Amino acid sequence: MPDMTIPAKDSGSFNAYVAMPDNVEDGQSVPAVIVIQEIFGINDGLRGKCDWLASQGFMAVAPDLFWRIEPGIELSDQIPEELERAFELFGLFDVEKGIEDLKATVHTIKGHASCNGNVGALGYCLGGKLAYLMACRSDVKASVGYYGVGIEDMLAEANNIDGKLLLHIAEKDGFVPPEAQHKILEAFLPKENIALHTYPDMDHAFTREGGDNYDEANAELADGHSIAFLKNNLE
Repeated sequence: MPDMTIPAKDSGSFNAYVAMPDNVEDGQSVPAVIVIQEIFGINDGLRGKCDWLASQGFMAVAPDLFWRIEPGIELSDQIPEELERAFELFGLFDVEKGIEDLKATVHTIKGHASCNGNVGALGYCLGGKLAYLMACRSDVKASVGYYGVGIEDMLAEANNIDGKLLLHIAEKDGFVPPEAQHKILEAFLPKENIALHTYPDMDHAFTREGGDNYDEANAELADGHSIAFLKNNLE
């Protein structure tokens, strides 16, 4: 399936990468997952995550959330100047506009013939934070956040969650220090609609293939939890 164009709520439009399950027949519809980028744009790694979700039976859609700054950007954490640019984009990114663009993506996907109306969200790093906010501020049925940064500063928003939320927490995450993790665990462990998985020896981005912190065993463990969670809540 070619990339999709999503109309923005205010003005303009942005592109989204789309991956579909191979075995979807004409007229058949499946659950959809909005895949939310890290600070590197819609690069090969994120498209790979979409393809993985499609292989598990989901329509996977990754919107270009940096389109308001620089459309179509693709960066790598392995190239110093691109890593520097990624952090610049992170600083320029408007979270509130990003949430509006994600909501616009959900609206568009719900009306797509291949979607059965059940929509979830899954994101990494910046996207992990945005997946949390989508659980709090939208009608997605299930959200998954991998090592989201800054969630400890917006814990009260969890009171607005109507669906389900799963968070993956790397205990050695340099961007989410122990005191931040403690706040998250203390606030969310009692909540029945929030599931938490912690990874004792893992650092930030431990599921990013090719990254310095990638750990195959723990990535497979986390991804297994994610697929089970999405299947339970979206199918």
